[in-house]
Amino acid sequence: MMKNVPLYIDLAFCFIFLPLMILIFPVERWLDTYPVFVCSFVLWLYITYFLNRRITVPLLFRHRRQRACGLCIMLVSLTLTYAMSCYEVSSPLYHLYEHVYPRTMVKVRLNQQAVWLLYVVVATFSFAVGMLTEINRQRQEREEIEYERNKAELALYKAQINPHFLFNTLNTLYGLLIMHSDKTEVTMERFINLTKYMYNNANREFIAISEEVEYIDQYIALQALRLNEYADISFTHRIESPEMPIPPMLLITFIENAFKYSISSNEPCFIRIRLNQQGDNLCFEVDNTVFEREMKNSKRMGIENCRKRLSLLYPERHHLVIGKDKDNIFHVRLELQSESL
Repeated sequence: MMKNVPLYIDLAFCFIFLPLMILIFPVERWLDTYPVFVCSFVLWLYITYFLNRRITVPLLFRHRRQRACGLCIMLVSLTLTYAMSCYEVSSPLYHLYEHVYPRTMVKVRLNQQAVWLLYVVVATFSFAVGMLTEINRQRQEREEIEYERNKAELALYKAQINPHFLFNTLNTLYGLLIMHSDKTEVTMERFINLTKYMYNNANREFIAISEEVEYIDQYIALQALRLNEYADISFTHRIESPEMPIPPMLLITFIENAFKYSISSNEPCFIRIRLNQQGDNLCFEVDNTVFEREMKNSKRMGIENCRKRLSLLYPERHHLVIGKDKDNIFHVRLELQSESL
């Protein structure tokens, strides 16, 4: 609809606005006596409108040389209008014998006033419409550039996540192989399923939340295979709308972080993951123990990566709180609001 607004304005100008403006003046009397002049001037008004609207105004928004061309067009337009205003409707030779025709001064002034008044109105209207159209076009261009930039940036962030996940999972698989665990076959199967998930969703901006929950389940089950009795892992979720869109591999970063810094082979530790989705709101929480020896060497690139993805995808529709309390419990709380529901 918005794309057709300039067309509607052009049609309104051509068939309503300009004809009404012309009828204010005694065009019928001039048309009977000087049809060529009147038709030429009316044609010039239409040319002026579309010249300013389509060429002059866009040029004024360009670089220096193009702005100079736009100014030259304006100068030529004013010159031609001045030439038309000098045409005497009572006598074409009036400008040569002005002293002989003192009684026609009123007619000359009326003609000149009509020419300049119509020209100024048309020029002002065309400049206003042209500037609004050009400003809207530039805004759309900026939005498209911003969208492409954000899209490329998001692709970069996802590309950073995938190797990070693969490294952690392969590390788990390698540990099971060294121990000749009977869980190796199951682990390999789950690893293949998770790899398929990554491959299938590599180029998707959003997926259904049910797919993400299944992926998290698989990931937790895979990680749990290498844990002992000291670790207490829980994942609870309540999903009202399984088709709610969510960026792939967004939540898993916080879970990976919890497994990396909270698991100990000889001390009690826990990870509690909760996901609640109602309507267009999603609340995701992770609480886990944390060990200072792990946190000191952490660069937490994954967390910063998630912050940037959230700022791009949910600029005004997310709230992320990350912190550690005095009992060395690490908390993550993420609230999202989807605009697709």
